[in-house]
Amino acid sequence: MKRFLIKFTGRQGVALILVLWVIMVLSLLISGFAFTMHVETQVAGFSRKELKAELLARSGIGVARMQLLLHDKMPTDAGFDALNQAWATNEELYVDHELGEGKFNVVVTDEERKLPVNNLTSVQWHKLLDLLGVDPLDADVIVDSTLDWIDPNDLHRLNGADNTYYGNLVPPYRKKGGPMDHIEEMLLIRGVTKELFDGVPAGDENAPDRPGLKDMLTTFSAGQININTASAEVLQVLLNLDSAQATVVLQRRNGQDGIPGTDDDMPFHSVEEFLNLISSNTLLNQQYRPFVNVSSQFFHVKSTGEVAGIKYTIDTVLRRQGGTCLVVAWNEQRGGQ
Repeated sequence: MKRFLIKFTGRQGVALILVLWVIMVLSLLISGFAFTMHVETQVAGFSRKELKAELLARSGIGVARMQLLLHDKMPTDAGFDALNQAWATNEELYVDHELGEGKFNVVVTDEERKLPVNNLTSVQWHKLLDLLGVDPLDADVIVDSTLDWIDPNDLHRLNGADNTYYGNLVPPYRKKGGPMDHIEEMLLIRGVTKELFDGVPAGDENAPDRPGLKDMLTTFSAGQININTASAEVLQVLLNLDSAQATVVLQRRNGQDGIPGTDDDMPFHSVEEFLNLISSNTLLNQQYRPFVNVSSQFFHVKSTGEVAGIKYTIDTVLRRQGGTCLVVAWNEQRGGQ
């Protein structure tokens, strides 16, 4: 068998090496280009899905607005807002509602189930913090500091804080010196901890969940609470009810099954129904009247759109008044629960 050997001259060998290098470089460039195109395709796909999720979240807000406006036109429900009505409990429209390639989930709660943070007195603040299990000495600091935060002057109460205190923090800042615009401002106030603000989730049956300040307070309020949706703690703080009176109110509202938001609920259709239930003292009832209502103006809507596992969440506060439902707060974020 004959073997053939190819002999290269010096110049031919150099040329071959150069060709091989060029081929290698081109291969690397092509591979890099292909990888870049793959990444850009993935990013474009993600952006497209995220945009669809955002539009689904906006659709959820639109559905909630529609329910709030339709509620005012329902002959049986108009004039009062309760937890068993369609604006609050609507599994067909609010839970895993499929639309196009994805779905949205909506949660609607009225803000006037909470206490108007800018209107609370020192006595009411102390009662609220006592119900939340705050030590009395810590409560003194929080109450005085909160009232100082809202107060326009630069003086401070005995246990409060002024701009000198906040100016020495890292980073330094100044107190508000006026009504709070957002409840998250509470986290800036002396003595308020993240745990107190957020609350504590339930551990077991012997350690039930404890609500936080964010669950009890609002900056969006017409100044009254909705007695059809307010918690027992809110009723006790604002109206100085004892736990027994608050329990009677919830038992009446929740119906025989004791579960809020079900068909057997018995919401109050008028303030008079509520006042007659909690007290026979006419003078006392007159004192309560300015602080309670059976309906709400402000509603918090949380809508999360989801497409192929990609989520987009919109938090908004709507004000329903005079046949309109206007946006008064709006916050968007990627992801969500």
